[in-house]
Amino acid sequence: MHTYHLDAFLSGHVFAFVLLLSRIGSVMLLFPGIGEHYVSARARLFFACLICLLLLEPMLPRLPALPSAPAEMARMVGYEVIVGLFFGTLVRLVFGALESTGMIIGFTTGLSNATMMNPALATQSPLPSAFLTAAGLALIFITGMDHFLIRTTVALYDIFPAGGTLMTGDIAKTVINVTNQSFVVGVELATPFLVMSLLLYAAMGIIQRLLPSVQVFMVMLPIQIWGGLMMFLLTIAGILTIWLRYMDQSVGSFFQG
Repeated sequence: MHTYHLDAFLSGHVFAFVLLLSRIGSVMLLFPGIGEHYVSARARLFFACLICLLLLEPMLPRLPALPSAPAEMARMVGYEVIVGLFFGTLVRLVFGALESTGMIIGFTTGLSNATMMNPALATQSPLPSAFLTAAGLALIFITGMDHFLIRTTVALYDIFPAGGTLMTGDIAKTVINVTNQSFVVGVELATPFLVMSLLLYAAMGIIQRLLPSVQVFMVMLPIQIWGGLMMFLLTIAGILTIWLRYMDQSVGSFFQG
């Protein structure tokens, strides 16, 4: 009869699975389409465990052995959780560029008060913002970007080896840079609407000076809404295409220094 020691068992697959789940599970908390508020925690946990089971054997040689001190074990697990949350936050920041674009479109087209429930954010958002967020989420799965993000999650072990030292300065700098870049991209995607709004308000100002007794805002509001909807119809394909390219380049650039 064979006997198995608990220490030998934990030092093998179980501890390695815990380390994998700590990082990949943290990524799944913020993963587009999986880490949304409307997805149950049980479904997210099942998906993360399934990925960890598939990666356990190929990743086993790259994972450290079970440490002898409990404090070191807690440090390693905490390190994996922070790295997973770091990458998930970066993906969310890149995805948030569409939210910024939709907010600007809503303000410039007079649709800022026309709000609906945005399932991705679990809050009320202007119609263009909710539409762009849902369309971007659908494009991630249609184009196979979700597979690329999962492969990138595995590639994190090349930069952040399991059980390594946390580079807090580089992490903070990367988060700041990606936040700034995502906001700039969001504004750039909404540039046609900003130009249209500037021209429209300039025309409204001229008309108001020529005809002070006319309620120009009430007359121009339908024109602003219909013009914004027509421009949104003409630019939606370009906005989503450029954003998808930006997301592909941004996630790849995380591993190019």
